[in-house]
Amino acid sequence: MNRREAIHGIATALLMPCWPAGRVLAAGLGFAWDRVPTITVLGAADDPRLVLVRDAVMFWNQTLSGLGSAFRLGAVARQEGSLPDDLIVALHESTLNGMHPPFPEQLGSIPGDIVVALSDADFISFSTHWPNGRGLVAIKSIRSYPLTLPNVARNVIAHELGHAIGLAHNSDPTMLMCGRPAPCRPMEFQSTTEHYFPLTGDEKALLLQLYPADWHPR
Repeated sequence: MNRREAIHGIATALLMPCWPAGRVLAAGLGFAWDRVPTITVLGAADDPRLVLVRDAVMFWNQTLSGLGSAFRLGAVARQEGSLPDDLIVALHESTLNGMHPPFPEQLGSIPGDIVVALSDADFISFSTHWPNGRGLVAIKSIRSYPLTLPNVARNVIAHELGHAIGLAHNSDPTMLMCGRPAPCRPMEFQSTTEHYFPLTGDEKALLLQLYPADWHPR
């Protein structure tokens, strides 16, 4: 692992806890949603990642249901357009440098609690949040390695949405949420069959702690 990768892992952990309505939990990112978060996907109607976002939301909602949690991710809507590539790259660079960037004005007019930006730029896909209760999941170009590998984009999107509901990285390369600073990389999601990598037992327990059976929106 090089210094840049190590900084990225540390920066992500530093950025994520800045959530206004959270409960600090050592095993997670320190926040939990107090409402059903709606999701707006920025991208073209024919972008293959759009289907993967909808599938990933379904995956998380089915997972939460199977655990007995009352929490669900909300409706997914698509909006034409995109965030400027230079803005996404700048946000990504801020996370690498351990900075918490100010909320971008370009996001202010976009509806939804979580904005999923389907970018054409090449960067490390990431998820971040702001104290105003807005979140961003930025997914790199589908034409960039390793998203070009089968089954990888599906799991990268689900992985980033896992961060968006409060899960941190683990160090097990056979699990969905493995990531920096552990030596896990997205190409390890490659498979000839479409499937999601699993969660650890601790992550399942954490989700129930974050979102128990009696969870309800504020």
